[in-house]
Formats: sequence, structure tokens, C-alpha cells
Amino acid sequence: MRIGFFTETYHPQTNGVVTTIDMTGSRLVERGNRVDVFAPRSDRREHLGMHIHSCPAITFRPYPDYKVALPMRMRVPKLDVVHTHGPFSMGMYGLRVAKKQDIPSVTTYHTLLSEYTQYISKHGKKFTSRAARKYCEYHYRKYDSIIALSNAIKNTLPADLQEKCELIPTGIDTDALKPVANARKKLNLDYDRVYLYLGRLGFEKKIDVVIKAADKFVGENEVLLIAGKGPASEKLKKLVRELDAGEKVRFVGYVPEEKKPLYYSAADAFITASDTETLGLVVAEAMACGTPVVGADGMAIPENVRVGKDGFLFKPNDYRGLAKLMKTNEFTPEMRKNARKHALELSIEKTVDKYEELYERLINRK
Repeated sequence: MRIGFFTETYHPQTNGVVTTIDMTGSRLVERGNRVDVFAPRSDRREHLGMHIHSCPAITFRPYPDYKVALPMRMRVPKLDVVHTHGPFSMGMYGLRVAKKQDIPSVTTYHTLLSEYTQYISKHGKKFTSRAARKYCEYHYRKYDSIIALSNAIKNTLPADLQEKCELIPTGIDTDALKPVANARKKLNLDYDRVYLYLGRLGFEKKIDVVIKAADKFVGENEVLLIAGKGPASEKLKKLVRELDAGEKVRFVGYVPEEKKPLYYSAADAFITASDTETLGLVVAEAMACGTPVVGADGMAIPENVRVGKDGFLFKPNDYRGLAKLMKTNEFTPEMRKNARKHALELSIEKTVDKYEELYERLINRK
């Protein structure tokens, strides 16, 4: 098959969408398919066996890490199926290509956009959130099929769109993501306990909740590591200074893919306060490395955390509750084994099996 991925974000950007495209696309290529990626101003022409097609783009001022694609004159080869990874200019362009070539169209519902409107307007959030939701519903009605990453994200859609949904969580590479022995020693982390947040430092991730909790539960010779980069970085560092928590919280910057297993394995627990996750890829990654997860009881996180077995849940935004939970619970070797075992069920190969089955079914229907 010739598969076209149309995306609003790609390298040099790093986020869950880019990771999903790389993991699924590379494996589709390994199985004999051709994958063409259409993206705004990428720094690549070929990547992991995929063919990369760039188009002009302008910086999105409210969030400079992202670019707004201008795909008017892109050359698109004959495809068998269009698969978009965003509802804006590249998503719309992918739909036009599908219509022109008379081929099926699929989209992945990656992001709950109504929770990201703070990057556009700090005022009238309720209005902009509603507008974002309505726009997405309008856009997704044009597709033959919608991939939902979790039941939580599927349930945000109206009934007619849920009927179009295929539940296909993005899998993880459990061969690359696995426990690393002596991880703390390799990272020169001389602490009795290490807690970790690893991911994009976005406002919607609510890392401030984790920092406020850490100020209360991180004890002597313990540390919370915050790994990643993003628009909330400076405000989070300011919060740490205001709390005088510099001895308890360390920012380690961006962690490349090959070093992620080291950081996950070094941690006693992975902590996330985000309650807008459509999948929670980092949760699955942490578990693959045998690290229990403490997460907010919202959106997709509860689908991946089994309380008392491989992690714990706390009420969203409740940093006091999180601090109390961390003080009163132990993260045992048994929990680490359970976390790894659970992650093995989320293989990327199973995801790609479902992609191919869906593509073939839609192509045959045409």
C-alpha cells in the first residue's frame, strides 16, 4: 500500500504526534508499504524509510514551537489511503487529496483541542473551547474512519462520530523501552529516592501541581526530576524559586529517545498531573521500563493505571492529595514487575496490525 500521512507537526519538533508517526510509519515501511509524510517545513527528506514532503509554513505566534502549514502547491503522488494527524491546514489538505484521488481517508484524534485554547486566548476560554470542539466535530465528519487512542477520547465525540471510531491505542517499542540496570549510577544520581516527570513542558500538563506536591513530599536526599522542554519551562522554574524548592526539584532539559529508558528506570515513580491525555504515551513508556505511575484520575490515564498494582491515581489538581498519596504508599519490586508486564500488552506491532487491517478494509470498500 501507498499511505500518505498528513501532519501539522514533524521533526525538528518533538511530541507525541511525531513519535506516533515515526513508530507506526517505520514499521509500515518494514512490512513492505510505502509511507509518504506531508509536513510543514521539516528538516528531513527521508526518515526511517519514509519519504518526507515539506511545504512552506509560518510560525504560530501564540505557540512558536508549532508552524502553520501552507500546502497549496505540494506535489502528491498517487496514494491508496490518506491518514491525517491533525485537523488544521494539513488535515484539510489531506481530505482534498483523498477526494481528488477518490481514496479512503482516516484521521487520528490525537489531541483534545478544547483544552489547548489557552495558547490562543487567555480570555473567553469557555467560548474558544466550545468553538474548538465544534470545529473538530465538523472536520471529523468528513472522514471515512476516525482512530481514537482511548475510550476517554472517543467518549468526547457525539454518537454519530463514535460510530466511525476505531479504538487503536498507539503502541510502544517494548524492545527499546525496557528496564536498565544501575540506571541511577549511570546518570550520577546519588539519591535515596528519585521521582520523575518526563515530557513536554506545556501548561496543559499541569506540572505546577507536581512541583507543589513535591515541595511537600520530597524528603532529605530525594529529588523530583523534570525532563523535557516547552512553553511552560520558565514559569515552572520561577515557581520552584518562589517555593525555595531548588534542592527538591531539578530540571534536566530535553532527553533524547535513546536515553529515556535510563531516566524511567532510575525513577521510583513516574508522576503526571495532566488530566487531558488522549492516550498518555509517556505513562506506557514508563511502565515498559518497570516504573510505577502516579497519575491524575482524568481522561485516558485511568485506562492505563491499575491502582495498587502498577501505580496510583489522585484527584486532578489536588497537589495536597498527591503529596499525601506519595507519603503513604510504597513502590515495591512487585509493582515494577506488574508495570512491565502491563506495558507488554501495548506493543507497537499490534497497533500496526490494526492500521493495516483498517486501511485494507476501507480500500476494499471503495
